[in-house]
Amino acid sequence: MRLHFLTSLLTPLPLVLGIPTPNSETFRTAPITFNNPQDALFEATLFDKSNTTVRGWITAWAPPSGVGVKIHADFWGLPDNGPYEYHIHEHQIPYEGNCYKAGGHLDPYSRGIDPPCNPDKPQTCQLGDFSGKHGPIFVAPDEPFETEYTDLFISTDENSPAFFGNKSLVVHAPDGSRLNCGNFMQVRH
Repeated sequence: MRLHFLTSLLTPLPLVLGIPTPNSETFRTAPITFNNPQDALFEATLFDKSNTTVRGWITAWAPPSGVGVKIHADFWGLPDNGPYEYHIHEHQIPYEGNCYKAGGHLDPYSRGIDPPCNPDKPQTCQLGDFSGKHGPIFVAPDEPFETEYTDLFISTDENSPAFFGNKSLVVHAPDGSRLNCGNFMQVRH
């Protein structure tokens, strides 16, 4: 009884003292990006690989306001056991298409993956966590996936820590393995 009482008194102590705990959101939040160059258009096309049926691409550009980046995603050939996550990863994929060479998610503010991204607070998510911020890929069997949204926290500006144009895109299986990937390339300057 006394132990339970002491535990109930001490449990909130780290929060009162401002000590970070694994469940507290003490990571730095991402700023909204402004003045994104509107003439830049980027695409990432998934590799045509024999070991996966997953195909698709993402097109990304700054809207007329220059605030954030518009994303249009198309994926197809997804196995029937979703949902699937998709992210921007730190490194370009080598020519042979090894998705595991992409490194971790784009995370210039060192947010990390725990706790999981809260879509109600997208500024607290890793920048590259598209599925965490905007929803995972859900599809019916043999159906394609298409979505479009504005991500306020990535940038088409090469000088921004939120720049994604020299990174890669990875589509993950439900177990986290990497189903397919592709490199972002600037197709219009």
